[in-house]
Amino acid sequence: MTKIKCFLLLLITVGLMVSCSSADENLRAMIPDDAVAVVGVDVPTVLKKGGMSEKEGVVTIPDSLKKVIEDGDPNIFSDIIGNLPESGFDFTNRCYIFLSPGIFNAVALFPLADEEKAAAMVARIASGKMKDVSGVKFASHLDYAYAIDNDVLLIGRCSSTVAPEVAAKAAADILDKSKPSLMDNEEVVKAIDSKDGDVNAYVSVKSLGALIKSDSNLNMFNLGAPVIDVITGTDIKAVTASLKFDKSKKDGETAQVKTNLIFDKNSQYSQLYDKVIAAGASNSASVLGLIPGELASYIGIKINGSNLAQIPQIQEMLKMLDGVPFTKGLNYNDILASLNGALVIGAENATTGGYNIVVGSQSSNPAMVVNQIVDLGSQRGQEPLLRDGEYFYDYGSQGIAVGNNDSAFYMRCVDFGTQYTAQELPVLPENLDKCAVVIFRFLKLGDKPEGFFNWGLKDKSSGEGFYFAEDEKANVVVSLLKLLCWKEPGTSSDEEDNVDYGF
Repeated sequence: MTKIKCFLLLLITVGLMVSCSSADENLRAMIPDDAVAVVGVDVPTVLKKGGMSEKEGVVTIPDSLKKVIEDGDPNIFSDIIGNLPESGFDFTNRCYIFLSPGIFNAVALFPLADEEKAAAMVARIASGKMKDVSGVKFASHLDYAYAIDNDVLLIGRCSSTVAPEVAAKAAADILDKSKPSLMDNEEVVKAIDSKDGDVNAYVSVKSLGALIKSDSNLNMFNLGAPVIDVITGTDIKAVTASLKFDKSKKDGETAQVKTNLIFDKNSQYSQLYDKVIAAGASNSASVLGLIPGELASYIGIKINGSNLAQIPQIQEMLKMLDGVPFTKGLNYNDILASLNGALVIGAENATTGGYNIVVGSQSSNPAMVVNQIVDLGSQRGQEPLLRDGEYFYDYGSQGIAVGNNDSAFYMRCVDFGTQYTAQELPVLPENLDKCAVVIFRFLKLGDKPEGFFNWGLKDKSSGEGFYFAEDEKANVVVSLLKLLCWKEPGTSSDEEDNVDYGF
């Protein structure tokens, strides 16, 4: 009898495993082979670590997350997460998000346990019942499309304004799963199935560059210069990333991030890294001490300016800058050639509109750089105020200040008085000393920091970072979900939709 019970238990366990695997494979087959990026989310693990799923298949929303959803204006995340308990989702399987060059620039695929509940949730969000269009249950709201078929909910964000019938047909083609899938690629499967992360991603670098340049709105960030080509024009094949929520930290929970660049050993990228990255440069304090610490975002890169100036794309960019009236007359080649070490840019939205921005860099001749800028202003009748060794140009709330120390220079354009420097920020100084590229960003709900994210490229291929909640007692999963759900009250939906891509 005991053996029979054990055998039945084994059969049930195997049956559950096969069921989960079948649902997962169903979603994977829907990810088209022209997708430029795919993200897999281990939903059961994320919900469990977030304290949102104490019982399998049952989800509760923490009060702190409910409050954020209620206080902010609705967005796609708050709509979905706020409705999770009655969403009809299958919380025992993964969900997937992918980017593509088709009708939808971003698509999310969710497995369903109850189609009727999912349809009711969509009806609440889209303010209207789903209808049968192109063989699927379909609804649309703003530039989002919702389709249900075969126990799957598809949410797609349209890349341009299209008729509902066109969006429904595009959704039906994805849900059909009869076409080749990106998940047929073993390299992609290895990345998405990595045990390193609760959320895993695979991004095709060249395809992503092509997608950006094909979209007129996205391509505005290229500013007519080959900035994107410097990154995507190399032979880096792909980037993989994993995010893992860690509850074992004594000083609070964190979300660990690991990234890996995929490229050939003797690739163009590898040679470029060896030539341009000033990996041995340290003493980042010389530049971080000149930059305000109150900005929201920072990016730093260690560069050998002399070698960087010789790259064809950079030379093309410098030629373009020579034609800009405001800065025409600066010797960009001399300035760039003097850079040797950490180049740091800090930025955030300004209260008066536009951006607060600071640029600082280690330099072999920082006084030369500052003198060039001051001389150019003087030639145009703009004499600066000199105070405390700093040249200041009064342009209203966002005056421009220029200055240097013995080994670095800076240009600052901000609408606030600084109280502390970037050298006093957590993690950033240490990362900039040991990494080739660093990113640091405060993540806020309104004016209040919820936490910060940092990342550093340690060598040619591998990078590491983490998200840390400001409140050490906070659940880091819930903290991140709060940030996804928050949208500033009073923000114009139309305005946000013009600049907020993907999800």
